[in-house]
Amino acid sequence: MNVNSSTSRVTATLPTEQVKMLKQLSLEHRIPSVNFAIRQAVDEYLKQLKKSQYETLMAEAANDDDFIQRTMSCAEDFAYVDSEVAGEW
Repeated sequence: MNVNSSTSRVTATLPTEQVKMLKQLSLEHRIPSVNFAIRQAVDEYLKQLKKSQYETLMAEAANDDDFIQRTMSCAEDFAYVDSEVAGEW
């Protein structure tokens, strides 16, 4: 998470038992704070959603003949340039 980004306050409702667990973890110094844990969880959730959206778009692209044709054309256009590089760079 970007610590330099602006933040906004929101009110969320969580199960009491989960909040108790988070507070206990914070008291045990296993997490910096309840807020930190919630922010991390939301960040991870959003990353997973973004990944899922990307996978859906790529699956759709795999069935798009125009996309396949453009991709193959680009691969052919750069085949010679790519062959000049030995190994990974």
